[in-house]
Amino acid sequence: NLQEVVLGTKLAVLFPAIPLAVVADFYNFGRPWIFALSLLGLAPLAERVSFLTEQIAYFTGPTVGGLLNATCGNATELIIALFALHQNKIHVVKYSLLGSILSNLLLVLGTSLLCGGLANIRKEQRYDRKQADVNSLLLLLGLLCHLLPLMLKYAAGIENSTALCTLQLSRASSIIMLIAYITYIFFQLKTHRELFDSQEVPDLYNSIT
Repeated sequence: NLQEVVLGTKLAVLFPAIPLAVVADFYNFGRPWIFALSLLGLAPLAERVSFLTEQIAYFTGPTVGGLLNATCGNATELIIALFALHQNKIHVVKYSLLGSILSNLLLVLGTSLLCGGLANIRKEQRYDRKQADVNSLLLLLGLLCHLLPLMLKYAAGIENSTALCTLQLSRASSIIMLIAYITYIFFQLKTHRELFDSQEVPDLYNSIT
């Protein structure tokens, strides 16, 4: 119910920070106050998004639930980046994307592997080989799309002549990554859904350690 959604977390005490941030902006309390109150208000909202996606996963299954959690989990960062881009704050968008990439690749992945190792300290962790191959290819594609504009910028000799080419290459890389993500969703939910469904008894021959 609505009460469980709104008040079903200890972070609900931070919800008053949302209207306080609006009031602080209206009365010009200063950017530090607005930023601090907005940050406090975002914490329970982000946690509730994760909670709702987990509730949806009970009805749709772990595959769709995990996909929704991964997609909606970045909704806060996406909204902030869109507003910053609308206000022509390019550096804020760049640093936000950089922080998101580093946190997901290093912090989240490293913490997951560490916790999995501690939970299975007396035995090996097993992963499905096909899922690992798909995720590794997507990771390499994302790395390549991020490196190409940077390599073009530093490899070319004339700055003015490469500015337009770098911009075009960046846009092309963004389109490629978006198409790859849509293709991955179709691959995961339609054509090869059985590969991503949870299995109670893992197959030793199709697993890697």
